[in-house]
Amino acid sequence: MKPDVIDITRKLVNYRSPSLESNVPVTEYCGDLMRSLGFTVELLSYTDKNGVEKLNVVGKLGDGVGGLSLLSHNDTVPAEKSEGWVGDPFKARISGDKLYGRGSADMKGPLAASICAAARFRSSDLKSPLYVIATADEELHGIGALEVTKKSKLFAEAASGYGVICEPTRLRVVHAHKGSMHMRVTSRGKSAHTSSLKGVNANMKMIPFLSQMKKLNEQVLTAKRFRNDQFKPPHSELSLSINDHLVAMNVYPVESECRMTYRIMPDVDVEGLIKRVRECAREHGLKFELLSRHTPVFTSPDSQLVTTALKLSGTRTSRTVAYGTDGIRYIEKMKQMVVLGPGDIAQGHTVDEWIELDQLRKGADVYSRFIDHVCVKQLP
Repeated sequence: MKPDVIDITRKLVNYRSPSLESNVPVTEYCGDLMRSLGFTVELLSYTDKNGVEKLNVVGKLGDGVGGLSLLSHNDTVPAEKSEGWVGDPFKARISGDKLYGRGSADMKGPLAASICAAARFRSSDLKSPLYVIATADEELHGIGALEVTKKSKLFAEAASGYGVICEPTRLRVVHAHKGSMHMRVTSRGKSAHTSSLKGVNANMKMIPFLSQMKKLNEQVLTAKRFRNDQFKPPHSELSLSINDHLVAMNVYPVESECRMTYRIMPDVDVEGLIKRVRECAREHGLKFELLSRHTPVFTSPDSQLVTTALKLSGTRTSRTVAYGTDGIRYIEKMKQMVVLGPGDIAQGHTVDEWIELDQLRKGADVYSRFIDHVCVKQLP
């Protein structure tokens, strides 16, 4: 009996897998399910910075290299009933035409659709291979996907083929999304009791720098060189977060930390932005660090992959989105990717998150057409 997409989504949602907790049980379930469908399964474990065990799964059906990869994650953002959920966030429930539960849309429902689509095929049906991948820690800068790109032998085989990132798009084709950049600037003070007037307040050293960052943010939100009209909004914000780690008001804060993120768009050169932040930090005697920089995902809307995706999904034009996916990690090795999945990203991270049952069924159908087109018929 072939797995049912509604049933599999319910089972996936019922596994707790917020990013700060382990996703091992839900990933082991995915691996067992793939094996039962004839997949060769690769499990890749790692321990995160908090000492929590995490697990990625890469499944392969068929022989050869390239082919088609259906790319998902099975971690979620946190959820508590006290936030206003009707029921337990990690107990899937169906009401009317919707399935409710944390991760139902983002993105255990799309993952279920990819597995159920694969279940319609046998290895002997495929002339090119099919890969189904589910990662940990997508919600934490795609750490699980980074592990896959570094260590997975099966992903190395898959990288030359097409990748479909199964994030919810209401089954509309997305050909590009923004990347990301993370910077940190730190000021150092001197600890002392505030009554002594002998300390140095790290926050005071940070304030002139923050004033300049305010002006710089105004520029990135208005200047043409930071604009890409393919996106809505066409600019990205220089988002700031401040932390002085203060434990008592009668002690001088010894360190003040400013973290900055910026969503990189294709054709926007961020070298000048990095240089400006670094120079401002140096001017005020502060420490600058470029923590990470992730390339945007971009596949030409005129490419064969986008043309194929539009045809198979029954949509007319592709689009861009402002949010990111695991694609920021995969793009280093897999160059042909689109985002295409059932459900609505607007439901992601919300109280009483839901996905429409019809979207789940249609998602499995679209992925089945993709598998038939690429892996069975070997069409471009």
